Amino acid sequence: MKVLVCGTNYGATYIRALATAPQNLSLAAILSTGSQRSLAYAAQLQVPHFTQIEHIPAGAVDIACIAVAGEAGQQLTVQCLSKGIHVLCEHPVAEEFVRHALELAAQNGCRFHVNAHFADLGAPQAFYQAMSTASQQAPCLHFDLNVNLRTLYSGLDLLGRAVGSLSSIVLAPRTQHAKDRGLFETLQLTGPECSVSLLCQNFASEHDDGSATLLNHRVSATFAHGNLLLCETAGPVYWFPSPVSMPAETWQSYLPVQVEPSNQYQLMQHRDTANINALTKLMTSICEPTAIAEQQPHYLIALARLWEQTLAHLQG
Repeated sequence: MKVLVCGTNYGATYIRALATAPQNLSLAAILSTGSQRSLAYAAQLQVPHFTQIEHIPAGAVDIACIAVAGEAGQQLTVQCLSKGIHVLCEHPVAEEFVRHALELAAQNGCRFHVNAHFADLGAPQAFYQAMSTASQQAPCLHFDLNVNLRTLYSGLDLLGRAVGSLSSIVLAPRTQHAKDRGLFETLQLTGPECSVSLLCQNFASEHDDGSATLLNHRVSATFAHGNLLLCETAGPVYWFPSPVSMPAETWQSYLPVQVEPSNQYQLMQHRDTANINALTKLMTSICEPTAIAEQQPHYLIALARLWEQTLAHLQG
């Protein structure tokens, strides 16, 4: 399928991923405000460059990756969906916008997906596989989720994919006053099957460039027979068995689930693969609308709503 990449800041990750010539996907065009960087990408990859959606010929693209933040990205999403172009939109997105985008997609016979990205990386995927194995013996009793303000949306997506749904996860009322809030804030969420403790790094660097990031994603799932821990976004993943969960002669303090270290180059490759996976899921969804659980309307709406509510508690 022919892919349009909108924006070349974070959008460069899509461009780089598509340059690997993944099966059934090809970079068809780039849309931007016309920066020299964007023009250079288009010239290097020999694809057209556009500054407005209206200038794109009918049938020239099938999918648009909207890697533009804020209102500008939302406008591009609306314009693409209105033309019947399938959209993979970057996170975070608010509930009202998600509902509008889903309605437009339905009206115009196309699909709207949100790329929260991090759940498709290798370490979180290893965490999910290990959690599925642990759940066969006994259900998860409690989650701990550690994030920062920028990774709150994707962290809640990690939670949603782990438990299968966010529709029944609710934010517990805050008990402390605003004047007592610190650099790290703890909130409680509850669900029908397990409780959730959320710790958020409630500050960023002056220019929000990531230089003050102390937490990205850290997740633990507590079972009666042990604890599963995703130490950080890129791993590793460990299983800590309960001392009474196995015979003393075979018990170990921890069992590695995913421990391969990643340097910056390898992590970049993993992120490219995650973006290709997100595009592949969109292609699957075009043919089978109910195939991708985390892109169903009820999931996207619940995720956006919980993100907005949690962010309001943290910043209110």
